[in-house]
Amino acid sequence: MATNVNTTNSSQASQLSSLLGTSAGKTNKNEEMGKSEFLTLLVTQLKNQDPEAPMDSKEFAVQLAQFTQVEKLISIDQKLTSQASATSSMAGYLGQKVLLDSNTVQVKNGNGGSLLVDLPQSAGGMTVELLDKKGAVVGEKAVGALAAGKHTVDLTGLTVPEGSYAFRVKAVSSSGGGFTPRTAVSGIVTGFIPGADPKLIVGGREVSMGEVKEVTLPS
Repeated sequence: MATNVNTTNSSQASQLSSLLGTSAGKTNKNEEMGKSEFLTLLVTQLKNQDPEAPMDSKEFAVQLAQFTQVEKLISIDQKLTSQASATSSMAGYLGQKVLLDSNTVQVKNGNGGSLLVDLPQSAGGMTVELLDKKGAVVGEKAVGALAAGKHTVDLTGLTVPEGSYAFRVKAVSSSGGGFTPRTAVSGIVTGFIPGADPKLIVGGREVSMGEVKEVTLPS
């Protein structure tokens, strides 16, 4: 009887070693399944061991240590794979022009980045107004005549203090009538910050991935 039990234990131990060896060689696609298989084999070993020749405590400790090591390696591999994928994705934005889902511009050293302005008709003149938190106009950028279509307006030479400002664009048609064109904050991606909360660097401003609503080749 004891011989049969020992034979069973030997077979189960062999299966357990095979399982650990396979897991160490490659990442299990279903980590929970790996744990379940290990525990099932281990519990079966304990239930069927020979009472007169119980499982060696050292062997038991080694098996547990092996499984813990494999589990840590799987976790590290998954994290590295995820980080590499995120970094590769963000690197693809470098040098690209992006439109942001934002109604504010960030002014630093007199530079407020750029706006994409879409004119449905020609404009004899246009003004970009910067607004404070109360909605009062605290600065502006005058732009000359522009033809109908999309234009990039650089907000340089501003005299307002550094900070975040809402903006409003007013255009005047060639006949003298006023109208409001469609606008969006834009800029070239010059860098990125990887991590748990990744950011793109657009015109010196940190931008979350969720703020990007369109990516185009720079003109």
